[in-house]
Amino acid sequence: MGFRVLVLEPVFENLQRICDGIYLNRVGDLVTVFEAAASDLLGNITFHKLVGRLDNSAVSATGAKLAFKSNEEIELQVRSVPLDEVIPESEPVLLIKIDVQGWEYHVLKGASKLLSRKGSEAPYLIYEEDERLLQASNSSTKQIRDFLHTVGYNHCTQHGTDAHCTKKDSHKILYERIQHETRT
Repeated sequence: MGFRVLVLEPVFENLQRICDGIYLNRVGDLVTVFEAAASDLLGNITFHKLVGRLDNSAVSATGAKLAFKSNEEIELQVRSVPLDEVIPESEPVLLIKIDVQGWEYHVLKGASKLLSRKGSEAPYLIYEEDERLLQASNSSTKQIRDFLHTVGYNHCTQHGTDAHCTKKDSHKILYERIQHETRT
């Protein structure tokens, strides 16, 4: 749709696939890729990757193995970076989509300045809310919702295992912002 996209991905094989997609779709001028895990701390964290699986790596070893217990797991050190460190305050953000196998609370904490933006400047938020994965990373749905409430996100609805959150009581806000951005 012509929007700029920022991608954080710590697994090399996934980065290769993302870069292939960027190249094949000719959107290199719209996508910025970071080889890093989004988190609440700048530095390095231990990451657990399942051999033969690209879809279930996680910061938590338990979270990585929940769906595929038979796969061998390897640990690697990956760079971690808060979203507040890579997204300038002046950069408008329409949407944040987070699916990090239970590490969602830490990603959200690392985006507290971004999420504290007022009213329509605040991004629409979609994140995975799987209580088993959250517990494996020592967090919970309640902890996430309490944090989101402190930064003004009072309206969340559940769609399968995804939570959709806004600061207003309407999903029209995202549609309205997309319409406005495509006109300008």
